[in-house]
Amino acid sequence: MNRAPAALAALGALLLFLWLAWPVTVLQVGIEGVGPLFFPVREGTVVELSWVHSVSAIPVREVFRVAGGELWLEETHNPWFAAGLGEIAGRGRTVAEADHGVAIVDIHERAEGMALRIGSPEIHHTVAVAGARCDLSRLAPHKRAVFEVLTLPRVYTLRGVRCE
Repeated sequence: MNRAPAALAALGALLLFLWLAWPVTVLQVGIEGVGPLFFPVREGTVVELSWVHSVSAIPVREVFRVAGGELWLEETHNPWFAAGLGEIAGRGRTVAEADHGVAIVDIHERAEGMALRIGSPEIHHTVAVAGARCDLSRLAPHKRAVFEVLTLPRVYTLRGVRCE
């Protein structure tokens, strides 16, 4: 009786189990009533959140970084300080950018667990991580989203929402 096929099948099953159980670090964007989106991240990964300002219709871009297993806001970029976008004393420094834009840099503010009320489709709240993009406003307008860096078994991340 040849036991090689059974041994190979058992080895394959073990390897599949280990692959599925292996922990991976992800940015989870948990969306109320929709489910979680998962983006693979590691130390130093840059996460961008961009949108169109609802009052001034200007593009806004926030830059976050994964550090110490958490999400940190590092800088914001926009053409000018529209409603709600100005400086806060002790929170970074303002610098001029090309085309008369402004940025607040060196913020380094913990954003782990940040909650966002996703705007309507024309707001285009969009998350970008390592080339992957998701327009949250098209996926789940007016829903609440929470941003967290988590380490989870890979199998858990397979059930996440797909962003088209």
